[in-house]
Amino acid sequence: MKKSVLPYVMLVSVILTGCGSSMRVYSDLDDQGRFGEYATYSFMEFTDGNKKTIPGMELERIRVAVARELEQRGLHFVEKEGDVSVQVTVYHRQAMDRYYGHPWRYTYMERAISVDMYDNLTRKHVWHCAAVDELEYDSERRAEGFPEVVAEIFRKYPVQPAAAG
Repeated sequence: MKKSVLPYVMLVSVILTGCGSSMRVYSDLDDQGRFGEYATYSFMEFTDGNKKTIPGMELERIRVAVARELEQRGLHFVEKEGDVSVQVTVYHRQAMDRYYGHPWRYTYMERAISVDMYDNLTRKHVWHCAAVDELEYDSERRAEGFPEVVAEIFRKYPVQPAAAG
């Protein structure tokens, strides 16, 4: 008696679909922020924790992606004392989720990249945004994804890039 493999293929595809990650983006801003007036930015140092746990090359790739988004919005980098200071932080944590349509759970590592902006004139925290997704373990694929992740973060920034001529 031959049994069809179709039900098994469908079951596996449903389970694997449930494993797919979907990036979540969270943001908050100070309504008093002078976003249209900022012309320059400076980066704050990465936290000691980030320096110890994230390879320097990876931190630099993330910083370059953030700089690209800021430059597209009319801000220009200065070494110190920009109109705003920008803090980039990377977090890792263990998370748990449910397979789609099933009571089973799976555990995975989650990564968040957050960008915080501080107005140097008012000394206020004016913008925060973080993108959270399942950690990509392959460093090459992770590096390829940084521009997309950071672009998602900056979709929440109050000033969007100028339209290309």
